[in-house]
Amino acid sequence: MRHFSRTMFVGAALALSVASAQAAPPMRRVPRGKFGVVAFDLNGSAASRVAELGAGLVRGSCNWQTLEPARGVFTWDCADNVIVGAARQGLRSYMTVTCTPSWANGAAGCAEMPADINDWYEFTARFVNRYSSYDTVLGVWNEPNLGGLRDESGGNYALLFINASNARNAINPRFALGGPETSHHALRDGYFERTMDIIQTYRALDKQDVIAVHWYPDGPPLLAYMDAVNEIADGQPVWLSETGISTADPAAQVRFLDRVLTDFVDSARPWWTHVIFYRLWDGQDCCTEALLRADFSAKPAFDVYRRWIVDSTVPSDPPDRGRGVGDRKFPYESGLLR
Repeated sequence: MRHFSRTMFVGAALALSVASAQAAPPMRRVPRGKFGVVAFDLNGSAASRVAELGAGLVRGSCNWQTLEPARGVFTWDCADNVIVGAARQGLRSYMTVTCTPSWANGAAGCAEMPADINDWYEFTARFVNRYSSYDTVLGVWNEPNLGGLRDESGGNYALLFINASNARNAINPRFALGGPETSHHALRDGYFERTMDIIQTYRALDKQDVIAVHWYPDGPPLLAYMDAVNEIADGQPVWLSETGISTADPAAQVRFLDRVLTDFVDSARPWWTHVIFYRLWDGQDCCTEALLRADFSAKPAFDVYRRWIVDSTVPSDPPDRGRGVGDRKFPYESGLLR
């Protein structure tokens, strides 16, 4: 997620009326569960603002180190905050887990692989067991193409995803996973295709699993990017699981949201099933991607996104969850991925 690496820009906050900036009514209806927002905390004001926004999906993030501070010792508060908090509001959740614990790789660093892939397998099994009764997705890592995991080939990320899939299948084959959570750079340099090829070769994707990617304004044209991702996704649902704009100009943020939502709602690409904006709140008034100011008051973009959701959604929101396709018997680690 962007709070791990994104540079924040400094500027003056500007007041703006956005009545004239809102896009025309959408051409088709979309269940509200397809609209999401990144929120790392669903306590207090954040929870009420999520409810006001009307999105049906919340994406959060926790470090593996936070959830398992020592081998076999689990502290689930961070994940419970989002997963249980979303469930209380009748929302789906997407929980990205990233960052290898120091105990799992000899303190080699958060972005390095675990020394023993069994530790990751066991963690994933415990995660799936705990949250099997919730409508949630486990997102495997975050932007691994941006220098993490020492992974130019994509093999290390694929090893993480394949083992998460194996652990999931052992506990609950219907549980959903999401990945590879790459930034848009991964399409141009081939990382996305290389990683997906390994994951697909090992048949680690079930029908309910999500191909999740990120896109920001410095990327290629959005629809062309999503079409290229879909070609490689091979029939899996594609989520734009992170997008936003860091700016001091409220009008620019409104234009950005209108542009992305117009593409999502009106482009009639059935495989592009969800869009998630980064982020609800970050405690700053300027000049980040947040939809709320530091005091939780709404920026113009918050109101525009809320109106899009109201204008676009259908009365009923059918379940998103997919179907498992049975167990597979791959080893924890193969010669190919070693």
